[in-house]
Amino acid sequence: MEKAKLISILAGTALVLGGTFVAGLYSAVKENKAYDVVWGTLDEAKTLYEELPNLRGTEPIHFLRPARYPGKGVTVNDPAAKQDDLILLSGFFDGNNKVRLMRRDGTVLNEWTLSASALFPDASFFRDPPATDWNAITHGTIITPDGDIVASFESGGVMRLDRCGKVKWTTPGILGHHSPNWMADGGIVIAGGYHVDKQTKDIPWPFAGPYWEDLVYKFSPDGKLIYQKPLTEMFIENGFEPQLTATGFFNTRINGEFHLNEVEELLPEKAAAFPMFEAGDLMLSVRNRNLVMVTDAKAEKIKWWMIGPFIRQHDPDFNPDGTITVFDNHSDLSVNGSRGGGSRIWRIDPATKTAVTIYGGRPDQPMYSPERSTHQMQPDGDILIAEAQSGRVIEVTPAGKIVWEYINRYDKDRVTWVHDAEAFDPSYFTVTDWNCGG
Repeated sequence: MEKAKLISILAGTALVLGGTFVAGLYSAVKENKAYDVVWGTLDEAKTLYEELPNLRGTEPIHFLRPARYPGKGVTVNDPAAKQDDLILLSGFFDGNNKVRLMRRDGTVLNEWTLSASALFPDASFFRDPPATDWNAITHGTIITPDGDIVASFESGGVMRLDRCGKVKWTTPGILGHHSPNWMADGGIVIAGGYHVDKQTKDIPWPFAGPYWEDLVYKFSPDGKLIYQKPLTEMFIENGFEPQLTATGFFNTRINGEFHLNEVEELLPEKAAAFPMFEAGDLMLSVRNRNLVMVTDAKAEKIKWWMIGPFIRQHDPDFNPDGTITVFDNHSDLSVNGSRGGGSRIWRIDPATKTAVTIYGGRPDQPMYSPERSTHQMQPDGDILIAEAQSGRVIEVTPAGKIVWEYINRYDKDRVTWVHDAEAFDPSYFTVTDWNCGG
């Protein structure tokens, strides 16, 4: 009897949904309430089904990608390359977001676990509050000489932990995202954001609806928010309305008009190499506009800007030789034949805007990550590259030879992300013993 009753209920529900679905389609009006109910229900069911491995804790689906390269762990460690550097990796390792400090041979000296549920017990302020730790994604990490790390969850909180993982501070209620960077005074500069709608804030021209605002945030060394600047305001103040409306649409994209993914300060020791800028100026990477710009220290005046040749770029860096290098995510080798070519690193002369590719973008230097990724120019001219969504980190010489490689293998056919990699001379650290007693 109970079985028959259940079948009857399911049949009735299917009939109602089916009838509503047909009515919604027949109306041919997507704003129709019936259409919204049907497609909303189906969309939620699809999302729930896709999330089941994540919710059950069986597979970290948001961090998994097909393996593009063979091997596991350190697969290349050229003895001719420097061997004493320590490498800081941020990514998904052994079941969670983690940061690892390791030797070139793969020996892990220290590890920090970045658990969203532990660091932010109330994560309701996250843009998408995570149902599990596997729904929270970190980006890059910076480290102090005494072993403190600063990191952020994507559109979530920023945190500082000591070398043994003890929390020094977090930023509940303040949404940071993407990689933090040090300022000369020991503070932190990072991208942030919030949702703008008629309830929270006036929607500025030229936008006609709710949208996600990106901001430049500055934090003091002890985690206090000391400055913020919205990008929409900065664009309008600098006469950049054409860039704001470059899509031809005033209807906004909820997922972001800008996608500010990097803010970096020009440090005093590099400033002399950039006579058109000043120490304290900021470089911004605006992914959704294929735009890199340099502003004053308050992100009020745009001093320099360049759109392309990079596509959906990440991690522009000031270099001691007066050039700017950029990780260009671009498109894959398999997309549009020669018009794709994969990700690449550009070197740009800001005075002339001349750009040359220094690695990638060709069949004999395969590299591709559609999102994320970083690079770091080394003193000897090598480049350390985190090919994030391919789960690979490589160091290449100016001639393009791979002298170090790390593959973040998950299983036979898949890898998990490595968001960021940075090399340090051991003399950078004041820590001599990384042991924290387990």
